[in-house]
Parts: sequence; structure tokens; C-alpha cells
Amino acid sequence: MARLRRSRGIVLTARDVQETDRLVHVLCEREGKLPLLVKRARRMESPYGAILEPTNYVELIYYVRGGPYLLKEAHLLKHFPSLRADPAALGAALTGLAFAADRLPDGVPEPGAVELVGRFLAELERGLHPRPGLLAFELKLVSLLGHGPHLAGCVRCGGEEGLAWSPEEGLLCRRCGGTGEEVPPSLWRGMRMLSRLPLRAAGRVKLPEAALDRALELLQRFPASASRARP
Repeated sequence: MARLRRSRGIVLTARDVQETDRLVHVLCEREGKLPLLVKRARRMESPYGAILEPTNYVELIYYVRGGPYLLKEAHLLKHFPSLRADPAALGAALTGLAFAADRLPDGVPEPGAVELVGRFLAELERGLHPRPGLLAFELKLVSLLGHGPHLAGCVRCGGEEGLAWSPEEGLLCRRCGGTGEEVPPSLWRGMRMLSRLPLRAAGRVKLPEAALDRALELLQRFPASASRARP
């Protein structure tokens, strides 16, 4: 028999399934990332379509069962109106939340990730520059999960010349087997600085838009499975 449970968390992603339903992933402090099936969420009379939008902080009552849990009730506790009114900030938020959803395993408590995601949304609401803020958030998240990319020279010898990107490790020089396009020092040093600075200070790191694009693309190639590893 399915059990009822109550929790609170941040909505990471929501996608349509079947004809009227929606599958939502919510990051909770005690339960970790929860997959929730929301029946009839896309019908006009349902209140849950708006409540369970990504970025919202919500309270949930749901049935524990095999497969996605089944939502019984949801209540909005907090939202970010200024963030949602800014297309660039909202785009960064949705991209960051999807990145987190992809890298967090279901049902594994990650209190640090909950705190980091909440801080990311709050800083965007306060005016954090979206692009460096997004890059800083993603770097901090993969490091928090135990396997962030090595960004202090070659991961094997420590050298700082001719560094390429290894999706499994981070920076790798040619002598140690690095292949592909070289990562310029200004880029990997900027990424290292963003990984260390507080999120609110990410805008101080001046990287050109093309460099930000490249850095975000490199992190997308960093495998989700690696970020789940533990020391």
C-alpha cells in the first residue's frame, strides 16, 4: 500500500507526459531529488501547473510507490518574481536547474546541493550577472558532488602549457595524453577563479561571451556519472 509523505523543495524541471500529466523533479533536503508524477497538471482547472514551475520553492504531499511518486497536494511557499521577469536571468536559472537535475541521482540526500541551488536563485533575483553566475554555479555543483574538473594545470603532471580538456578529468597536457583544441590559460584560470569565489562575486570575473560559451560547453561534456562519484 502506498504511503503518504510530506516534504519541501525546489522544483528543478517539469516536462509533459501522456496527454494531460506532467513529470516534475523536486530537490528536497531530506529526500534528495524526487521524481513526481502530477496527474492532469495540464488541465485548465488544475492549480499545479503554475505551482510546480521550475525555480519555485514548494511544499508537497505525495504517495511513495514504485516508479515516479504520485503527487497528492502542492503548495507554493516562495517564488522569484524579479528573476522570472528577466529573460536572461530566467534562462540562466532554468539551464542551471536542468544541469543539476541531470547530475543529481534520485533519492540521495544532498543538503549542500539544496543550499547551493537556493543561493543561486536568490543571487539571480538580486541581480547576479546571469552568464558568469551560471558558470560559477555549475562549477560549484560538480565540485560539491565530489568530482569537479581539475583546473590548476595538468591533472597528472601539474604543467600549464598546451592544456586540452579531458571530459573525465579536466585539464590534461599534450605530454600526458591531452588531445583536441587547446584551452587557453585565460579561460581555465577564469573557470578556476569562478569555482572559488562566492556566487555573489561571479560578475567580477571578466570573461568574453565567447569564452563563457566555451566554458559552459566544456562543462556540459563533463559526464554526469563522474559528478556522482564520491571520494
